[in-house]
Amino acid sequence: MASSKGTRVLRVFKALEAHPIIGVSNKEISDGLGISPVHVSRDLDDLIAEGLVVKLDNGNFAYSIKTLQIAERFRRQQERLQSKISEIGKRVDVD
Repeated sequence: MASSKGTRVLRVFKALEAHPIIGVSNKEISDGLGISPVHVSRDLDDLIAEGLVVKLDNGNFAYSIKTLQIAERFRRQQERLQSKISEIGKRVDVD
């Protein structure tokens, strides 16, 4: 079972997807998740320390380049696998 802090940090992390470009404020996250702003700040600090989140010039928080690179690597691998599956399907499909 996940720890309550771990679950909370993940909820805060996922809340950033609402506005990946302009970011999300601490208050928006706090209000949206029903978590105290103090806890949201601590969780964001942890995510920043791990390189997954950045604080933008406008004061909002957004996914970091590192997070976006992880997502892009996932997308590329999925695309390659889908291509291989399609290729195998064509070879096996002998009507």
